[in-house]
Amino acid sequence: MPVGFTLTPSNAVASAIFVEQQHQRVGISGLKIPQKILLIGNYLAAKTPTNNVARLIASVDEAASLYGNGSMLHMMARHAFAGAGSVPVYALPVAAGVGSATGTITVAGTASTAGTLAIYIAGIRVAVSIISGLTAPQIATAIAAAVTAKTELPVTAAADAAIVTWTAKWAGLTGNDILVVQNLQTGDAEQSPGTSALTIVAGSGGSANPDITAALAALGDTWYTMIACPYQDTTTLGLVEAAWTARINPSVKRPFVCMYGSVAAYATAVSLANGRNSPATCIVPVEGSPNMPLAIAAAAIGICANSAQADPARPWKTLGLPGIRAGTVAPWTYSAKNAAELAGLSTTQPQSDGTVLIYDLVTAYKLNALGAAADEWRYPETIINIAAKMYSLENLFAGTPFDRGIVVDDSAVSSKAYVISPSRVIAFVRKMVDELWIGEAWSRYRDAIMASITAEIDGTNPGRINLSLTDYPSTGLRVMAVLYNWTFGAPATSAEETAVTTEV
Repeated sequence: MPVGFTLTPSNAVASAIFVEQQHQRVGISGLKIPQKILLIGNYLAAKTPTNNVARLIASVDEAASLYGNGSMLHMMARHAFAGAGSVPVYALPVAAGVGSATGTITVAGTASTAGTLAIYIAGIRVAVSIISGLTAPQIATAIAAAVTAKTELPVTAAADAAIVTWTAKWAGLTGNDILVVQNLQTGDAEQSPGTSALTIVAGSGGSANPDITAALAALGDTWYTMIACPYQDTTTLGLVEAAWTARINPSVKRPFVCMYGSVAAYATAVSLANGRNSPATCIVPVEGSPNMPLAIAAAAIGICANSAQADPARPWKTLGLPGIRAGTVAPWTYSAKNAAELAGLSTTQPQSDGTVLIYDLVTAYKLNALGAAADEWRYPETIINIAAKMYSLENLFAGTPFDRGIVVDDSAVSSKAYVISPSRVIAFVRKMVDELWIGEAWSRYRDAIMASITAEIDGTNPGRINLSLTDYPSTGLRVMAVLYNWTFGAPATSAEETAVTTEV
């Protein structure tokens, strides 16, 4: 085939040297989807970010500066950055909810010995030094001062007589999730000052989460692949699920994985998951954890996005949740985990050192549109796998030679690089499938995929080429079934051994 030039004149006869340059796609690096983390949450009243506008944040410190120390977005950023690696993190600030949660710590008794009170607020340890002889009001004052000094906490505190009242730094239902407990680590109780005791009353008063409709609409054309959402009310869950459905539309092509955390009891968490039926809902439970659900969601999103950046098809089993403490409840049995996953609830595994590993992540999708059992969206990494395929196809056809191509039929002969025929489209897709989808183990059954690729010029629109192919996404290894047979008897004698014995 002759060399095709675009800018070099074909009628040039005078002496000259022409060097025409044109970018040609030869590799697959530009077709790999880059992961993007999005944290949705509130900020402190003293800060003034623009609501519903996502912003790239470079560090936990920047999150604190933009949204306030101890704000929801600051806490989420701390856990997301701990596992995200090189994956960029965006924050999407939303307006405050309604109602400020408050709780109390009541001190009783005088300290008979010096010691340290170990109080944990949202999983963060507050060490309060107590000298012998301090009265209950004095101990309360010391607690309030220690809480105030630890600015990364999600609460403020004030003492009145022997009672410390803490208040969430933001308004809304999520403030009720702030857990205050005493003596979580080994040795905490032994260091406590003698004869003084604390009575802790859980927080309440948060009454409504913000409306995130505008925030979800603002996602626009950006590929946010992983979202951490702190709000679990029915309205918010429905909004996120509707946004997911809209973003997998052929004209948008931007599906995402959205994770929520849970510290609720087993039955409550299973009930929440069982009541949903959407690929957009992925609930990560750590029963009894002192951390907030929003911290669990952010930790899971960060570590999973980091894994997906390296390989979007690989399952997220056994990954640790950075900064998340296990609860004191017994680990779930296999049957309990299996039942939870069938209900659409993810599972985690507490470790003996108090850390938490992902066991299996699943979405709440269980039934198709006809109400029949379905599992095509059961695992969230399938969403990332499909998103990676959408991204590769979109970017393949958005670049050279398709961006300014001319449609011709397969019988046309031309030296122009931008002439596009159905057979040429097929050739590009086959190359991409071989080098990327199969080469990166995103898909299986290579020959079947290749055989399914067809393309044609549209019957009514000559500027349109219709492409069809059937993909077979790879799946993560989750179950190994081994049949182990054993016996005390002797092995069966073969026919040849029997014949030899008979002859002798």
